[in-house]
Amino acid sequence: MVPSTAITAGEMRRILRKRLPRRGSGWTDIVGSAIPPGTHTKTEMLELLREKLRARGDLGVGNLVKNLVLEPRNPFEPARRRLPKREVVAVGSLVAMLFGALVWFNFLGR
Repeated sequence: MVPSTAITAGEMRRILRKRLPRRGSGWTDIVGSAIPPGTHTKTEMLELLREKLRARGDLGVGNLVKNLVLEPRNPFEPARRRLPKREVVAVGSLVAMLFGALVWFNFLGR
């Protein structure tokens, strides 16, 4: 059986701090990052972020909307035009017919 001894708060802090992982004080190299080490201003960091986003054409809200509305991209024919999905065409034609009926009966149907 282990004898119980009173441990002070300072000793407990010292024991717990030994268990914490050590963090290096130097620059951590992030793989794939083009950010040079050192301090940077907000404008420099914003420009670096914009360059990275421009380099990645597969990110963005526009591409998200395109992927929701258009058929999936063919990786073997990247230049080919993407056609709209069947659901989008069906809903679009229903909305167009409803709009046509609204215009006909309210403005043209005398």
